[in-house]
Amino acid sequence: MDYKDTGLIFAGNIYMAPIVDGLATDFAGPINVSRLEMTPPQPESVDRTSFQRDTYGQVLDSVNLPGEAPRMAMDFDSLPSGLLADALAGTSEAYTSSVQSVTGEAVTLAEGVWQKLPYPNVDVSTITVTLESDGTTVLTRGTDYEVESASGLIRALSANGAAAVTIDFDTVETSGQKIRGATEISKKRQIIMDGKNLVTGKNATVTIFSASFSATQALDLMAREFITGTLEGTMTTPEGKGSPYEILMQE
Repeated sequence: MDYKDTGLIFAGNIYMAPIVDGLATDFAGPINVSRLEMTPPQPESVDRTSFQRDTYGQVLDSVNLPGEAPRMAMDFDSLPSGLLADALAGTSEAYTSSVQSVTGEAVTLAEGVWQKLPYPNVDVSTITVTLESDGTTVLTRGTDYEVESASGLIRALSANGAAAVTIDFDTVETSGQKIRGATEISKKRQIIMDGKNLVTGKNATVTIFSASFSATQALDLMAREFITGTLEGTMTTPEGKGSPYEILMQE
């Protein structure tokens, strides 16, 4: 191989897939990754020390044995539901919330504090709040009470609304992704980088065959900057492979 002095700065599209029963399927990506860090195996040095008269204390032989396994870390700010779940050590699943009808829900409203209705996603066009004392007086939304539709919270806005009431309402149908946080601590993933060396313009591919990840950083959901997820873990060599990862660089 001819030696040619070149630098290396990678740009790349990152794809990641869960490994199930030894197979990587359903790659997500391209993921915007700001750090893809690989740490070589940390060796354990074993030395043979001289106790002889003329060389006492000197090292006669030394060998590095395998110690801590190779590790990797990844920072990313692409956060659709699946990757957000990864960053929160959780899982994601599709959900659908059908329309619910509530009649005669008894609640005591007060000014300054919220009460939680039995369902979120209230259809405010259907809500009726009636004083329990006479069973006929209907309160006015926006004057006597207010409702936070998405969270299903209600509170009084006036002394007239601060009373025991009964509430009728329907919900609206919703669907999306549900993230269950802190439910999957260890995640086995395969990662592919379709990259390019910006110095030479040549293409390169990085394949991490198997890594056991965990989310390691706190996520500030109210941050004033784009939220970044972090996964760190150990790279392993799967059956049929001679290394935990490969880098193919075109010349």
